[in-house]
Amino acid sequence: MPGPSRGGLAALITLGTAGVCTFLAMPVIAAALANSLGYTQRQVGLFSTVQLISLSIGCVISVFLPRGRIRRHGLAALAVMLCSDCASILVGAGSWGWFLFFRALGGCAGGIAVSQATGGMALTANSERSFGLFLALQTLVSILCVYALPPLVAHFGFGGSYAVLLALDGMAGLLVATALRDDGAAMEIDLNRGGNDAVAWLRCSGLLVSILCFFVGVGALWTYLALLGQGRGLGPDQVATAITVSKLVAFAASFLPGLLRIRIGRMVPILAMLGLLCAAVQLFAHGTGLAPFVAAAGLFSFGWYVLYPFQLSALAEADRDGRPMLASAALTGIGLGLGPAIAMAVSSVGTSGIFVTATLSFIASALAAMLALVPMRLPSQRLAGDAS
Repeated sequence: MPGPSRGGLAALITLGTAGVCTFLAMPVIAAALANSLGYTQRQVGLFSTVQLISLSIGCVISVFLPRGRIRRHGLAALAVMLCSDCASILVGAGSWGWFLFFRALGGCAGGIAVSQATGGMALTANSERSFGLFLALQTLVSILCVYALPPLVAHFGFGGSYAVLLALDGMAGLLVATALRDDGAAMEIDLNRGGNDAVAWLRCSGLLVSILCFFVGVGALWTYLALLGQGRGLGPDQVATAITVSKLVAFAASFLPGLLRIRIGRMVPILAMLGLLCAAVQLFAHGTGLAPFVAAAGLFSFGWYVLYPFQLSALAEADRDGRPMLASAALTGIGLGLGPAIAMAVSSVGTSGIFVTATLSFIASALAAMLALVPMRLPSQRLAGDAS
């Protein structure tokens, strides 16, 4: 099946980033809700939960939409996101219930956008490179949100917290409308080739479990990064330094998968990065002072942003049906939500539950990836091979 052009790839990357921009800007929006509108910590937490859940719901909805219509679904999702963002600004100060409704509506649309974009990027010739560029743009937008939005909020109030989201929605809409085309005929040919056989479904299932476990570990650790820093005696400025360094490392790391795939395949870097993530967890757990904390954050981001493109590209290669690829985006939000809950359930006092949850999740992710990527054949295929 033919993949998108370079302009189409840029449109897909921007569409996917616009879909998750509300998550990337969440810390700033949460601060604006509390400081500009006076909402409580419980309300801010509920806002975060609604955003993550609605993103995952949107990804699930995307699985059941007609395939081969990325442009149409993307433009519809962006239109809903623009209207929801504008409505959120208008009702934010007046009605908490309506604000949550519009955030849930925009989150569902964002989930559809990122899921459709992910499915489109899976069709590119070098999917590792495509997914790496996708993460690179997310990193840039995240940095932009951290440094550009607070002054806008200070000047324009709560509405300033949605400036980057509105701008990115508009840019994505322009790119999708002009550079992307629906290719229903190509998708129909792909479906007529039979979709996934039993081996492909097993591979896809293993890789989906690997992605889910990976993001459970990420959610367990990344959610409580500031708490871990405070536990090591670090101040807010020092924790911010570590986060900044980690984002710069993430941006650089996101360009590596497209280069490494050509030389060493997928299984080696997937297992190596999961091992690196386990090492980062141990450095978080046993390191003292600023330097080990910054090093651990850098290692963690490096492993994260090299690993995820390889996981997605491995799934793209195994999946001829399309639905597992679309569903993978939902597992990101589910894992990020489950991780903190499991960590606190494992240990309600202290931070040991964070490290246990993250380490076991990364080990489980490695085992699932190994099972999915080892060569396998159905018994009928073995018999056919022996007969020949």
